[in-house]
Amino acid sequence: MTMATNSAVSGHAAGDQEHASHGQEIAGHVILAPSAVKDKLVGTTEAGATRFRKWAIILTVLAAIGLLGLVLKYLQSSDDQTKWGYTAAVAAFLLTIGGGAPLVAVAPVLAKANWVRPLTRLASAFSLVGVVTMIVMIPLVAILPPLITEGARRRSIWFESPDWTPHIFIFLAMGTLLMAGLGLFYTTALPDFAAMRDHSTGRRQRWGKMLARGWVGTTVQWRTLRMRIGMFGTFYFLMLIYVHFLFTSDFAMGVVPGWRDAIFPMYHAMSSIQGGIAVTIIAAWAGRRYLGLEDYLRLDQFWSLGRLLFASSLLWIYFFFSAFIVFWYGRSMADIAWVDLFIRGPMIWAFIPAMFMSFLVPWWWLIWNRIRTSVNGPAIGAAIVLIGLLLDRIRIYVSSWAVPPDEIHDKYLKHIPGTVWPDVFDYMIIVGSIGASALIVMLAFRLVPIVSIWQTQEYQLLSKPVKYIRGHGVLVAKPD
Repeated sequence: MTMATNSAVSGHAAGDQEHASHGQEIAGHVILAPSAVKDKLVGTTEAGATRFRKWAIILTVLAAIGLLGLVLKYLQSSDDQTKWGYTAAVAAFLLTIGGGAPLVAVAPVLAKANWVRPLTRLASAFSLVGVVTMIVMIPLVAILPPLITEGARRRSIWFESPDWTPHIFIFLAMGTLLMAGLGLFYTTALPDFAAMRDHSTGRRQRWGKMLARGWVGTTVQWRTLRMRIGMFGTFYFLMLIYVHFLFTSDFAMGVVPGWRDAIFPMYHAMSSIQGGIAVTIIAAWAGRRYLGLEDYLRLDQFWSLGRLLFASSLLWIYFFFSAFIVFWYGRSMADIAWVDLFIRGPMIWAFIPAMFMSFLVPWWWLIWNRIRTSVNGPAIGAAIVLIGLLLDRIRIYVSSWAVPPDEIHDKYLKHIPGTVWPDVFDYMIIVGSIGASALIVMLAFRLVPIVSIWQTQEYQLLSKPVKYIRGHGVLVAKPD
């Protein structure tokens, strides 16, 4: 057994006093009855029906607008690659947040962190955003320059491969990542589907009965469940790195002549982890505020995620500078062209705020204990990070796709393209893609509780408040 001091001993007591009626409260630690946990969390799939319907209509309209913008843009600009930079940027942004969030449900669990239990369902649900990402990628793959033009093969990772190789493998990799994410989401939800089967009525009970697949909680079922969670989580992480490698190689480096950067794919993947942490914080804040989940999404979760967000912000500047310094001191013509294109060139208007909002502002904001050990502080930092990451993706992909295709076979970029501003179709695609992503995650939480029932009950069984030196703490058992 290990001893862990409760986060903000006095702060917990003040923050959770009003919710003591849901269970026994000792030193700010609310002990919830199993029946109360089931009733409350199953009820979140039905709570706020009017508000949910309103938001569902709004997000559906936005998704339709985005799909319309994607179709109209393809009909208008299917033969002009330079017009598709913002679409590539939003696809990369969706991969960044949707792909990175499930790692919050994987890495801390593998490290046996107790605080992450209420967040695993919330984080793994963002793997569903992969559906929207793949839809946005369809016209991008169709417009992607061919590997071979008039007998000349452009520089890419596909040496001596057929012309269709990038088109097939990026969708194959994205589909595999999506399936791994869905497997992780569904596996962790199996006990909760059984709880909905036994403690719900009507349509949700029928859904629970169908999806629970005979789950009754035997020892073999629990052992198999944990094994599958570990397998899906590990496979998801490996596929995420591979997808980022393919995406950055084909949709960024592969369309800019002379751009060779071994660090950029890992920079892209690392910032995806940062974006995943940020979007999980935002979703947890919304669940706590609008679904009354204060007893489940507590200060511990926001404090721990805030520390991870702070660390990932430092990693952002580390990976960025590791790549930048090679080009800055290399001073070859290709290196100078890279700096002119991505740093001080046409997208400098996106680079400067991206640098501030992905690193400087969240670093300065989250360095203060008073802000980091709060609920609203990490949420504000997460919102800033998400805006910064969107601008960073715009900086990278709009600049890359602005390079004319007839220059793709040059040794290095000789003419820096001008600034490309979004048109009305770009705005439609950006807003619609984000709206569709939010809609699909919202719909998932009408099917299964936003907070895992069985992991919350497991936390209740494994922890109890104790006196620790002059304050109080929580004693957490480590069964395995």
